[in-house]
Amino acid sequence: MLNLGRLSIILLVGLSVVYLSLYFYLRAGAKMQLEEDWVMEGRPGDRDDWVAERLEPRAASLRKRLVFLVYVLPICALVVTVYLTN
Repeated sequence: MLNLGRLSIILLVGLSVVYLSLYFYLRAGAKMQLEEDWVMEGRPGDRDDWVAERLEPRAASLRKRLVFLVYVLPICALVVTVYLTN
């Protein structure tokens, strides 16, 4: 049981690194896409404010999906694997 606890801690640290990496990478891609949209549409005004305003809902949605994909699915797979092997 102690080994499972150690594995869980290592897994959570590793998953946190993956989560943060994916979050910043995908957020940067979304920001770049919004900046391109702003340029292509020729919008007047401040680009940074426009991008920040539209990036907030995308970031919230991205966080929800990443938590599910990065934390929930691997932990469920680990639990199922441990349950089936014991």
